[in-house]
Order: sequence, then structure tokens, then C-alpha cells
Amino acid sequence: MTESKQSLKEIRIFLMYTFSISWLFWLIIIIANRVFEALWYGELLTWIPMLIGSLGPPIGAYMIYRQSNKNISLKSFIKLVFNRDIDKKAWLIFGLFTCWRFLMVWIAFGIQEPISILYMFLNLPLFIIGGGLEEIGWRGYLQPKLEKVTNYLVSILIVGVIWSIWHLPLWLISGTVQSALPFTAYTILAIIISFSFTTFYKYTKNIFLCVLSHAWFNGCIGLAVYIGSEGYLQLNLNWKVYMVFILELIVSIILGMKYKIKEPKQSKSSYVAR
Repeated sequence: MTESKQSLKEIRIFLMYTFSISWLFWLIIIIANRVFEALWYGELLTWIPMLIGSLGPPIGAYMIYRQSNKNISLKSFIKLVFNRDIDKKAWLIFGLFTCWRFLMVWIAFGIQEPISILYMFLNLPLFIIGGGLEEIGWRGYLQPKLEKVTNYLVSILIVGVIWSIWHLPLWLISGTVQSALPFTAYTILAIIISFSFTTFYKYTKNIFLCVLSHAWFNGCIGLAVYIGSEGYLQLNLNWKVYMVFILELIVSIILGMKYKIKEPKQSKSSYVAR
């Protein structure tokens, strides 16, 4: 079997694991909402299936990795993913990316209550579990696998679309931010973020920093979320939002292509997808 066909096979298995885990637990919430009028978004008990569902990508990556490495334990898998030295350059890139993320949200959406910044830091561990750890699956596994099948730009586009579709059940859960947004617009933004996160990963070569950056992104977006008249979370997508995201897309593509031109062939493997 060629490397391309083997990668496609592993990608299909990874997606099967990921979607099955996530959609199953999110379906529990949907059924509870519509049939039993229970597990409403925001309730403490609802966060259990919600967070387990969000762990579909890292669990899927672990399951498929274990298939080819029977002796790998969860502890050793975590060590493989996160136990990496982070040099000063990577930390500098992370710092700049973090500052940009905060500024872009502030510029695009505005922050109505500055005190909410404090709550964002307090809730950062929750954002890591319910968002950041996705990166183990998306950037740590799926992205490098797709690069073995198709070209760099197309692979990012595919990951962005898959990432958006993976979130689809959240539109059926009343109260989620996703349910208040047009799916098409969300998909476009997911593709753009896929470009920026992939570029960030290429330059830092560290999935742990990607996890932190994803969590930070979710936290920053949380600063712009507000409660609408119907009691549900809302997020306004205005022209400034699209302008800053387009700027991010352009910079990400330029930097990403610049890296790919200089990237030595032997460094194309991922910490997870080996």
C-alpha cells in the first residue's frame, strides 16, 4: 500500500472515531433538550457530555495511534504530544500571536465589560479542555496526514471544512454561540482560523502551544459574547470582524507558504501523526 493510500485509510478511521465520539455525546444533549426538556446549555450537568464530546479529536488521535503502537499507554501518548522543549523563538511567536488574538477581538467585536478579562483567565483551564485539546487531532494528526495526500493549501482548506462540519450538532443545541451564527459564515471563519493555527504550528513546532492558543482564542471570543433578548448567547459578525479575519488569512497564507518553501522534507512529520 502506498503512503498516500495508507494516509487516506488512517484519516477515514480517525474521522470515524472523532465524529462518533463527539456527535454521540452531543446527541445526548439534543435528545435531552427536545424529548425530556433537560440538559439545557449552561447547566452544570450539561457540561459533562458537552466537554466529552469536545474531546473527540484527541481521543480519536490516541485510538488510531494505539492501533499501530499496542504498547502505547495514555500516559506515554500524553508525554509524546506535550513533552517537547519549547525554545525562545517559539515562546516569542506564541506571545505575539496571543497579543494579536486579543487585539483582533477587541478591534472587531469590542469588549463591553473589561472585568470579563479576569474571568477569561480563571476559565482558561475549561477552554483548554473544551477547545484547546482539539488541536491534538486537527493540527497534530489530521493536517500532517492530509499533507501526504494533497498539497499544503488544499489540506488546510479540507481541515477547516471538516472542523466546521464537526461542530454541526451544536446548531441543534439551544444557547450555544454556534446556534446564533450562520453556518456558512462560521465555516468561512473556521477555514481562516485553520490557516492561522496551521501556520502557527509550523513555526513553533509545538502542539502544546497550539492547545494554549486555541484555548486563548475561545477565551477572547468569549469576551465578545453577550446574552440576547431571548436569553441565549449572541455574537455579532460585523464588517470589522471580516476585515481582521481577512487580514489574518492573508498573513497566514504568506507566512505558511514561505515556511513550506524552506521546509526540509524530513521535518514534515508531526508529533502525533508518525
